Amino acid sequence: MGYAYYGCPRRGLYRSRSGLLFGVCKGLADYFDISVFWTRVIVFMTFVFTGFCPIGIAYILAVFLMKPEPRFDRYYA
Repeated sequence: MGYAYYGCPRRGLYRSRSGLLFGVCKGLADYFDISVFWTRVIVFMTFVFTGFCPIGIAYILAVFLMKPEPRFDRYYA
């Protein structure tokens, strides 16, 4: 388990419950501690330049394989 900052344990990789389209990009942005805007830009540009097959299928797989974000965070309770 890695440490994100100030000794707080890094949370797992989850789909965000407050994301736009199934929360995959927001979940990735939260996990890697980067802006959700740039995550969506990278995903969109990859989608435009490579077509549906690589990024579209990977996104759909991520929707089904990533667990939704837990409703209760035990580290901050």
